[in-house]
Amino acid sequence: MDYLTAKHAHMGLAYLTIIFFIVRFLLFKFSSKFKQVKLLKILPHVIDTMLLAMAIYLCYLLKIYPPKVDWLTAKVVGLLLYIAFGMIAIKRGSFLGFIGAVLTFAYILGVAKTHQVLSWFALI
Repeated sequence: MDYLTAKHAHMGLAYLTIIFFIVRFLLFKFSSKFKQVKLLKILPHVIDTMLLAMAIYLCYLLKIYPPKVDWLTAKVVGLLLYIAFGMIAIKRGSFLGFIGAVLTFAYILGVAKTHQVLSWFALI
């Protein structure tokens, strides 16, 4: 797979993961019957695994690694925070966890777009 295909796959999966996260949170928060739907439990893990695989493949293609590239390290730290907030939001139905996850995703997206640790603030 060439670079552009991998990059666009990674971007598409990233957008898909946040859309699916928002939908899942709303479904789970306002209707507990959706918590039993197997597809809603399995599909996010498949999407996120593919997203991570594309990220690793892109790092391999570009020969960049988190400890050596500060913005990439910031994305990895942001990912860990996103996972933590997401778990709190989905498992506990926490609105604050949801907001934290969405804001963290926005930060990661900003880092990806600007290649700056300051994310969107680097544009100011």
